[in-house]
Formats: sequence, C-alpha cells, structure tokens
Amino acid sequence: MYKRNILAIHLNSQIFKSFAVILIILTALIFSSRLVGYFEQAAAGTLNPDIIFTVILFRLPDFLGLLIPFAFFLSLLLVISELYNTNGIYAYFSAGASRLKLIKYITPFFVIALIACSLISIFLAPYGKALSKSLIAEQSYEDKISMLKPQTLVNLDETGSYLFFESYDDDRMTDVTFFVQDDPSLSLIKAESLLISNQNEKMILNFQNGYIYPDINSANKIDASFKKLTHSIEVEQPSGNSLSLLKLLDYKNQSNFIQNQWNASIPLMLIALMLLSFVFGKENPRAGREGSLVTGILIYIFYLSALVGFRESYSDNFDFFYYFLWPVHLIFLTFGGLLFMLDGRISFKNLLLNSRIKMVVIIFLIFFLLVWLSSP
Repeated sequence: MYKRNILAIHLNSQIFKSFAVILIILTALIFSSRLVGYFEQAAAGTLNPDIIFTVILFRLPDFLGLLIPFAFFLSLLLVISELYNTNGIYAYFSAGASRLKLIKYITPFFVIALIACSLISIFLAPYGKALSKSLIAEQSYEDKISMLKPQTLVNLDETGSYLFFESYDDDRMTDVTFFVQDDPSLSLIKAESLLISNQNEKMILNFQNGYIYPDINSANKIDASFKKLTHSIEVEQPSGNSLSLLKLLDYKNQSNFIQNQWNASIPLMLIALMLLSFVFGKENPRAGREGSLVTGILIYIFYLSALVGFRESYSDNFDFFYYFLWPVHLIFLTFGGLLFMLDGRISFKNLLLNSRIKMVVIIFLIFFLLVWLSSP
C-alpha cells in the first residue's frame, strides 16, 4: 500500500507539473492573440485602448474554461508517452498497477481539474464575458470620436463611408469632407463643421454650413448649399484578420439554453480525454513524443469542432439532444473506451499510414479545423 501511494504521488506530481507549464504557455498565447485583436480595434478607433487589459482580464475565465481540458489532455499524453519511451511504465506494472489502477491513481487530479473547469466554465466565464461586453459598450461615444485623427482619411463604418477633417474645435470637426465610396451616384458633402452623435446604434452626422454635390459622376453637375444637414450610417465592429477562434470565443446566439449547455459541456470533455490519453500516449521506446503531441492536438481540436458543429445545429424542437451536448460526448467516450479495452488485442497504430505521411495529414487537418473555428 505504501509503495502504491508513492507511485500515485509521483504520477500526479509529474502530470501536475506538465499541466501547469502547458496551461501557462497556452494562456499566454491566447492572451497575446486577443491583445493583438483588441489593439487592431483600438487602432481603428472603435475601442478605447485604456480598457484593453481590463477587458482581457474579464475574458480570462472564458479562455481558461477551454484551455484546462486541453492542458489536462496534453499533460497526460506527455507523461504517459514518456513512461513508455523510458520503459518506466513497466515499473508501475511490476508493482501490480494496471492501466485501470493508473486511472485510479490520477483520480484526485482529475476531480480537481473537473471541479475547477466546471466552476470557471459554468459560472465565472459567462459573468466575465458579460462584464467585458458591458465595459466595451459603456465607453463614452466621445472617447470613440476623440480617437479619430484629423487630416487623415477615416473609414467610419468599414464599408466605404469616408470622412476627412482639418481639426477639432471643442467637440466639433472643422473643414469637413464626406463621401460614400460604394454609392453609385457618389455624392460628396463639404461643410464648415460636423458634430457626430450616437442614436440607436447609428452614427448621426450633423453637418453645418456647407454644400452637397449629388451624383458628381453625372454629366449634369449640380450642387446645393445648406445650413444643417443630417446623415446616419450603421456602424459595425471591425473584425481582425488574425486567427482568433471566433466560433469558440465569440459565439453569438440568442438562445440562453444552448449557451448554457455549451458552457456545461466543456468540463465533460475531461472524461473522454482521460481515456484517449492512455490510448494515444502509448509509444514504442525511443519513438519520441512529437507524434503523441501532434495527435493529441488533432484529437482535442476535432473534439471541440464536433461540439461546435453540433451546437450550431441547435433547434428549439430537440432540446433533449442538446443537454450538455451529450451525443458528442457519448460518441467520444464510446470511442475512447473501445480503444482502451481493445488495446493489446488490436494494434490500432499499425492501421495508420506511414509516420511522415501521417504527420503531414494530421498537421493539415489541424490547420483546416483551426481555420473553420476562426470563421464567422
């Protein structure tokens, strides 16, 4: 019993060290990616740069909810593959520890990861995401307008409404030129001053003392003077071109039910991932851990992609099938359990392609799935 306690403590400590390092690295990568995206919005004049780090701090639980299962899975894969590569796994077997006993040994760490992921994904992540959206929405409109630069051609709505002005005079812009590039008639407005306000998610342009040149592409050029002229445009948030996993981190759906089921489904991944780690972590001695690592990334991304695809197929008429997104979890749990039981009887890896071809195929699939997860 004492020997088994030592083996359990050693195994959990190795997994925890790998888990902590992987989680820190993945969090730093996601943090950097989102930081770039928010600075792109700040450069476009739609986000106050002073609140960027606060917004990311509020979004941190949202990131961790997805990264904890990934870090848990990769840490298990790395430790188990290392045990097989160094033949250390046979020390456990000689002490009477089967693979089922090894799962029992890591149960405390699994329970801690499951509880932490559940609390973060179900409670903290939705609250933090709501706070971040509220913080962005509560930016004063004056802050957004003040970030527009004078003597620079400004794209107001990302669809071709352009504005040029010489300077600010208090809260007004002076010597203003405005036109819409996609307008077939290409109307042009020149005014002495412009005051921009916000109403019902529209940008209201209040021009004063100027001229409007309608249809300047026409042979019959006319112009009209005005003292006051109002024009409204829809404003859309710019989306960055970087890979930002939009389907995962910025999913938009009006149904609170499916959003809640999505949040609750993330911790359940840990169960199937634990079984799959023992299946795909098994390597031949001196085979290296790169194959297991790349395979693990593919499995996790494929698992997430299946959850996302099933979530987006949600229909109000079939709520039963979307509780915790259980059909997807059942498929992966059955697949992992079947491979776990058949291991040793059927060489699963011998059914795969040549190692180099397999690696190329896996990397291509990872890239394809990442692009799909990043698409709007």
